[in-house]
Formats: sequence, C-alpha cells, structure tokens
Amino acid sequence: MITTKLYVSIFKRTKLYYQLKINRLQACLYLRWLPSFGNILARKLLTHCKTPEAIFESDPQDFLAIDRIGTFHLQHFKKWRSLETVVLREEETILKNNIKTLFLGDPNYPKTLSFCPDAPLVLFYKGDIAFKDQKIISIVGTRANNAYGRKICQQLIEELQPIHPIIVSGFAYGIDIIAHKQALKLGLSTIACMGHGLNQLYPSEHQKYAKKVLENGGFVSDFTTADTFDRKNFLIRNRLIAGLAHATVIIQSDYKGGSMNTANYAHQYNRELFAFPGPVDQPLHRGCHQLIKTQQAQLISNGTDLIKSMGWWQNDNQEKAVQKQLFVELTDAEKVIFAYLKDRTSDSLDNIAIATKNTVSDTASTLLQLEMKGCIRPLAGKRFEWIY
Repeated sequence: MITTKLYVSIFKRTKLYYQLKINRLQACLYLRWLPSFGNILARKLLTHCKTPEAIFESDPQDFLAIDRIGTFHLQHFKKWRSLETVVLREEETILKNNIKTLFLGDPNYPKTLSFCPDAPLVLFYKGDIAFKDQKIISIVGTRANNAYGRKICQQLIEELQPIHPIIVSGFAYGIDIIAHKQALKLGLSTIACMGHGLNQLYPSEHQKYAKKVLENGGFVSDFTTADTFDRKNFLIRNRLIAGLAHATVIIQSDYKGGSMNTANYAHQYNRELFAFPGPVDQPLHRGCHQLIKTQQAQLISNGTDLIKSMGWWQNDNQEKAVQKQLFVELTDAEKVIFAYLKDRTSDSLDNIAIATKNTVSDTASTLLQLEMKGCIRPLAGKRFEWIY
C-alpha cells in the first residue's frame, strides 16, 4: 500500500511535478487567496516549511500539527490549484506594472514589520526604498487639519531632520500629505502606505507628488492589483503604517478615525506612540488627549522630545542642529516666479506664466517645486500664494 508521503516522494521525481512547481511570488499569492488562511496562519505555515514554495510541496496532513490549523483549513488548502488562473494573471500584472516585491525573511524586508505577527508574506512596493539601519517614524493625523496642525507637522519633521529618519504616512488628505511634502522639502526619504494595489494611485489629486515620492522613497502595499478598491482597506493598511515604524506620531485626531486606528495598531505592536496636545475644547485634539490620558501615548511638544525618548540623542551639542531652516536653495526659474509672487502675494497660473514668459506646463512644474520647498501654497481656482 502506497502512503501519502511515499506518493508525494514519487510524484516529486516526475516530469509533471517540475511543470507544476511554483515560484515564491505565486506561492504567496495562493496563500493570500486561500479561504480561511490569513497572514497569521500563513506565517505559521512559513515557519513550519521554511519557504513559501515548500508549503505547496509538503504533505498537507503535516499541517495538523500546527497550532490553530485543522481539517477545515486542509479542505480549502487542497483546492489551491483552482486559483491558478487568477494567480498567474496577477503575477503578469505585477510584472507589467513594474511592481517590486519583498518577501518575509529576505534581508531587505523591513525588520520592524517582520516583528508583527500579521506581517504579510509579500510586500509590494515601487520606488527606491532601503529599510535597513534606518530610523523610521510614522506621522498621521486628521484629514480636516487646521493651520495649527499643519504648523506642528512641518516643525516636527524639520526638528527631526538631523537624525535623517524615513517619514511614513498614508498619502491621504490633511496631515498625511503635509508630512510627505515636508519630508521631500527637507530631503528626507518618505514612504506612502497605500490601501490598494500599486497599479493605481488614490487620491488622484496627489498624483503630482508621486514622482518625487518615487525618487525619494516610494509606495508600499500588501494589496494586490486584483483586490477590490474598498474604503475599509485603508483601515487595514494602517497596520503597515504602524508596523513599519519604530515610532508613530499622532497630530490632531478626534476620538474616531484612521489616525486612532493606526494608534491602536502601534499599541498592539508595542511600538512607541506619541501625540501632540491641543486646546481641550476642540474636537480636533480629543483623540490625542485620550491617548495621552490613558497612557497609550507620550505627550510631546517638539521633535527633541521624540528623539530623546527614543534614545536617538547622541550628545547635548546635537540640540543646536535642531533648529528652523531659514533659507532654501532655488533654481533660476524658481527665483523668477518666487520674486513675482512675493511682489503680488498671489496670482493665477496663467498670469504667472505670461508674466514670467514661460509655458503653462513649465510654470506649473516650477510652482510644484516651490510648493515642495514650502515657499508657496496652492489656492482654489489654480491660484498660488507666496508664504515664505
């Protein structure tokens, strides 16, 4: 009588086996779409079998020895070949869209994220991202921030600049995009965690920042291009924002919302959590106050507080380096537009282009660079205002 293990051993020597053998990306995609298998159970299988591919070369009956895996899971696992069409299609789409992959256990996979029990087996990314030996700080907050929130966010990142951290956020409206833009302005790497596959970009209004982000960091996601675009996915992606970082900072949040969701993940992952206080009678600060009051987050008032709390302070003289940047370098084209707006305070894109004798497209590009450097701000109706 041929046992299951003997049958598998014989099958592995056949030509058919080598035709059916799957690669690492395919194995991770199969596990992602298998019913009843999530990141936690997939990781248990990986620990048991050592590599994603080896999971599909093993005798499924051996999985019963793994905690929380039963016959119900095996019934689904044995049907993994039924997903072949969708897996191969997704692999083709990933390659077509130049989406890169990092696998759990690889040297370049972010170590911070690997410590999370629900870390994805494969992380998709675009850009030039180096996680190793980097200080990683996530900064999130309300989409409905006010001028105070903007100021706090910008000053915080400016004060963090001397330690050269990677700034992580969610590329959303409000505090998120302010954090990304300020990081780019100060020459810091920034990573945007997305709630969808990397074949698209949401919100579309932030498309104009994508190139700079790709050149100075990148986009990451554990959603595939085949996953349905759904608002609830943005709450799921918040675990990446918290999991990637050594520390998470909340700037302006009410009791509920994406920022508090991210804070909960950071707390679950035993990561350092910081929050800025504000006026006690304003809803914009109630979430931050709640985190501080329940001792889930440390109260901070500046970047120095965070640096010292994280033990990243090297010496007392370093405090002198944490100061406001008074000047920025401008190109000749930027100087012309900057001088024009300085004299008029604000004007429309068309008028600026005519006055400076440039095309509208070139003017728009230069205005974006000035916005990145914090010299101007966009207004409604394609108008721009001098702020520096």
